[in-house]
Amino acid sequence: MNCLIKHSHSFVVESVVKRLIEDVSEYSHLLTTDDWRLLRNLEKAVGDRQICQNECLGCLEFARMVSMLSNFINGIFSANKESEAVVAELRRIFAVPNESDPIVLALDLVVSPDYVKSKIPTESIPLYEKYVDAVKSEISRLALDHFHHKQAKCHDTILAYGNLEQEQVIAYKTEEASAGEELFYVDQNFVSKYGSDQGFSQQIENFKNKVGCKFVYSPYVIEDGVKMSRVRLAEYFETIEVLTENTMLVRSDDGVMLAREDIQVTFDRVLLWRNATRAAEDLKVQKMHCNHWGYPHYSRGSKLSNRVNKNIHVFLESLRPYLDDRSCDFDFNDDESDRALCRRLCAATIGKSFSLQALVDRSIRYEGNAECMACIGDLCDFLDLINYQTEPLSELTKIRSSVQDTEHLKHAWKADYFVTDDKRLRTRGDFIYSALGLGTKFISIKELKERVVSEFKE
Repeated sequence: MNCLIKHSHSFVVESVVKRLIEDVSEYSHLLTTDDWRLLRNLEKAVGDRQICQNECLGCLEFARMVSMLSNFINGIFSANKESEAVVAELRRIFAVPNESDPIVLALDLVVSPDYVKSKIPTESIPLYEKYVDAVKSEISRLALDHFHHKQAKCHDTILAYGNLEQEQVIAYKTEEASAGEELFYVDQNFVSKYGSDQGFSQQIENFKNKVGCKFVYSPYVIEDGVKMSRVRLAEYFETIEVLTENTMLVRSDDGVMLAREDIQVTFDRVLLWRNATRAAEDLKVQKMHCNHWGYPHYSRGSKLSNRVNKNIHVFLESLRPYLDDRSCDFDFNDDESDRALCRRLCAATIGKSFSLQALVDRSIRYEGNAECMACIGDLCDFLDLINYQTEPLSELTKIRSSVQDTEHLKHAWKADYFVTDDKRLRTRGDFIYSALGLGTKFISIKELKERVVSEFKE
């Protein structure tokens, strides 16, 4: 029973921590909520706080979440103590009563730093700024602790499905593209357009017959389809069969190959992996949150992110003068100079399949299909870090779908064209493929239509 109480306690703590991360000014309100009262009552109900002999999930989660919240509270207490003089001065200036909760006080004092600095003596500003940094560091530490824990849980879920590779059924029949035959890789939005627009589908069929090209997809188009309403799936699969004759670009021992497979077999395999796939999508969400809190100087709307999205090629070129800088001196408070950005981004590529030097020089080297796919995955991670063409953190569905976007890019490079109306995917994909020297062209449905029209005009 005690283990169950601990598990319940951990859920309430997680809810409180999540709300606090979303808005630190919520803390004073949280103290008056049912969640907080439930938390206090569960704390009293917990008997033995030691992890049980079975090391059950309830005990482990309890220990982790209590540690997370306690570290935050103790960190704020330490910040208050280290800046005791400036806190006392701020209490006096803003007439804050002595009985005010120390956590509420700290969060109130740092929520509007510009206003506070305008009201305090000039000589007190450096000490106040040091205090603000200390309190905000504790908030960031709490957020990172929370999202790293969420990542770990996603990894645990994925590992739990490690046996699915032996259970899955794969029935690929290898295909070969004819000499000179163009391959058009399509995603879910193209398939949906083809299925719902009779005039467009007829144009595509006429085009296929005239030029002898192939339209292909990958199993990740099926994953995208599974997210739609179940009542539309049969029609969606029919559309894929007519458009592609079930011809796919799929993983092989060497990387990627052209093959056919009964769509029901592909669908059954996607369903088998569905929970693991959802965990991978959730992991992507947690990684994006960790990037946001761990690297705020790269966050969406930052100076760096704005520069990158304005022109990523110009941004990378601006780092070139600092690529050979081997000096040991480094200002950890410098987040914005090109020299500091170069040093930080060099560090971010450690362990990846390319270096920052190679990316700037457009000289990324790889051997074989598998290494090419690894480079595509690493480049996607790098672009996520610097927030190049990423989705807002509030758009959870789109962030989850970006897992499939990365897999599309790992497969589509074997085609001549990648047709999608996802502008963000086209922009990121064009940069990644150009960095790797891949010739696949990214086009929209409109651009494909123009190609079709011009073909029949000749």
